[in-house]
Amino acid sequence: MYEYYYKNQDFAVCLMEVVGNGEEAIIPQDKNILIVCDDIFKGHKELVRVEFPDTVVEIGGFVFDGCENLKHVKLSANLRDFWQYAMTRCGIEEIDIPGSVERIASFTFNQCDQLTTVKINEGTRKILAWAFKDCISLVDVYLPATIEEISDKAFEGCPNVVLHRK
Repeated sequence: MYEYYYKNQDFAVCLMEVVGNGEEAIIPQDKNILIVCDDIFKGHKELVRVEFPDTVVEIGGFVFDGCENLKHVKLSANLRDFWQYAMTRCGIEEIDIPGSVERIASFTFNQCDQLTTVKINEGTRKILAWAFKDCISLVDVYLPATIEEISDKAFEGCPNVVLHRK
């Protein structure tokens, strides 16, 4: 069971800290959280599933670093930005990125060794260098028609990646 700690800042409610443990973390819908701050689940090896409310627009850095058993992440339909290393070194196998994320930042999915499938939805325009660095199991990346730019280093260290364009 997790307990969530928030901070009201100028224009937003920020999820500042998570205390406790468990296989599942369902972030409360009723707090109108806009920002999930750095490191909140870092090192939680017991974590298997996380759901974000649709109010979340930013996910901080290293949020899931070392969450090696994390398999399912439901992102906010209104997510605009992952900070660098947001999903680094976690155990996700598949991810569905909402089109509200205009660009996928460098190192967002760094060293996600078990990641095999990425679906990027209509609206996303850019994938920056090293966004999926060393995702050694990554095979299928489904791209929307809205993609305008993919760095030639976006999938560095992903030896079997295949880009599927709509």
